[in-house]
Amino acid sequence: MRYTHFVLTQNGEQIGTAAVMEQAINAAKGYAEKNGAPVSVIGHRDDGKEKEVIYHPDGRIEKIWQLAQSSPFYPQEGATYRNAGGGIFHCTDANGTDAWMTNIKSGWNFKAHGCRTYFDGSIEWDYSTDGHFTN
Repeated sequence: MRYTHFVLTQNGEQIGTAAVMEQAINAAKGYAEKNGAPVSVIGHRDDGKEKEVIYHPDGRIEKIWQLAQSSPFYPQEGATYRNAGGGIFHCTDANGTDAWMTNIKSGWNFKAHGCRTYFDGSIEWDYSTDGHFTN
């Protein structure tokens, strides 16, 4: 199965199409930021199925795993990352694909296990443990 094309919609109206996923996501990002409203990207597959992701004005991509493949990611201590599901996280310690992260906004600190990244630079992790609020 492969994607044949991508359709972008905003507020229920089609605003564009793209043949390549990265182009569709980048266009969705631009439209969402410019207009302050989410943009849906619907991937049409050659088996007739559709998969949808939603790009929000704040940079959050809802359900990116529906379209894009992730790859293992090795966070760096002291770096800050954008989570695909929302939020900005600061890495305080790292070991391979595991890392201690702190949510910049809430102060929630936790150990992220199995960190992964997407083509747009956003990250996710398989699960987290040892969560607690910092001062």
